[in-house]
Amino acid sequence: MFENALGYTLIKADRVIDGEGGYPIKKGAVLVRDGDVIALGNQDSIVPDGKEPLLTFEYPGMTLMPGLVDAHTHHNGFGDGRPGDDLADVPDEILTLQSARNARLSLFSGVTTIRENGPKNATTLRLRDALTMGTTVGPKMVLCGQAVAIIGGHMSYFGIESTGLRDARAYTRQLIKEGADYIKITATGGSTKTSFRLRPSFNIDELSAIVDEAHKFGKLTAAHCTSTQGISNSLDAGIDMIIHCVFKEPDDSNKFRKDLVDRIGEQEVFVNPTLHVSRAGIWSLENKKLKDGLNREDQTELDNRRREFEHRLDDCRRMIDMGVKVVTGSDSSWGDYPLGNTHLETECLVMAGYSPMQAVLSVTRESASSIGVGNLTGTLKPGKRADMIIVDGNPDENIPDLSNVVEVFLDGNKVDRGNQKSLSENRQLDPNL
Repeated sequence: MFENALGYTLIKADRVIDGEGGYPIKKGAVLVRDGDVIALGNQDSIVPDGKEPLLTFEYPGMTLMPGLVDAHTHHNGFGDGRPGDDLADVPDEILTLQSARNARLSLFSGVTTIRENGPKNATTLRLRDALTMGTTVGPKMVLCGQAVAIIGGHMSYFGIESTGLRDARAYTRQLIKEGADYIKITATGGSTKTSFRLRPSFNIDELSAIVDEAHKFGKLTAAHCTSTQGISNSLDAGIDMIIHCVFKEPDDSNKFRKDLVDRIGEQEVFVNPTLHVSRAGIWSLENKKLKDGLNREDQTELDNRRREFEHRLDDCRRMIDMGVKVVTGSDSSWGDYPLGNTHLETECLVMAGYSPMQAVLSVTRESASSIGVGNLTGTLKPGKRADMIIVDGNPDENIPDLSNVVEVFLDGNKVDRGNQKSLSENRQLDPNL
């Protein structure tokens, strides 16, 4: 799957975005050796010592930038609208194969690092073993093993149902023993049929025990929060990232809480808003409307989803204005959002107020930092891994260009991505265009 080079590799492009937030380097180049970035700068300034073989790639008219870092994926998923409750009924062996398929799609689309946010049992742990062995290919993986849930709570069908302080600490220790890189907590209900979306799940002392145990072993934590009280409880517990960050009262009303957003900023908590997963559901209904038409119930559902999406955009816009660290995490393949389309979440962040360059940083430097791998990837600088993509266009000026990935390099090796037809088949498109 990889084209391997001996010695140095020199990659040239009209523009190089290093992921640090400055202006792109015109007529830039990146020098790679043994999977690491050795140097970057103007093409005329990059001069290898000439003692070893040099492989050169040139991309005139294109942009070279860090590989994408997706802080929220579900590799078990199919992205075809099926609920997680039904996904849990699929045998682990099939889910592991589906995860391998999704991993290839992720990598081929330009995502070189992912953080998995809750698979069934040990499916993605075994996938990572296969990636390490070279059995299959995919992005680098930061894994939680499984999400920690209460009995009947969101994602509890994937393997963990915790009650009380003893379970909270025991399950956290068990996940770390099994190889988890961080701990994912479903701090509220969600789409799971037996859960309560608008109410918190764990008590604060249980949440605090999970976070404390994770931090004791140097592991980050992230909390799924689809209600305001869940956000508040997670902040009390010292969480590192809030996922979704939906401001909903128990009566399903929307009420933005500036006081909680102030706390998010003060505690330097990252927010992963997962906007496109909502828009993907809208697109699914709009596709159905164009093809077959909608009955009254479907039209009501579409109208409600559109209103909720606008609320989510507005809340995210206000958080951005208040300086919250908002990062790209797609939440694919959940619901109607297939993996391989991370760029769509980044487009939604531009809709919520980010500039195109801020959105680029949200899916490179900032997302890498949020999941604890900023020392390895997310920017192009000497000493970091040479995970890079070539983009046809200028995504720092026009964020939809981020979908035009024409080449992917993982650890400095060019990935064989197959033919263009197979790459385009998984592209999710706006039905209104």
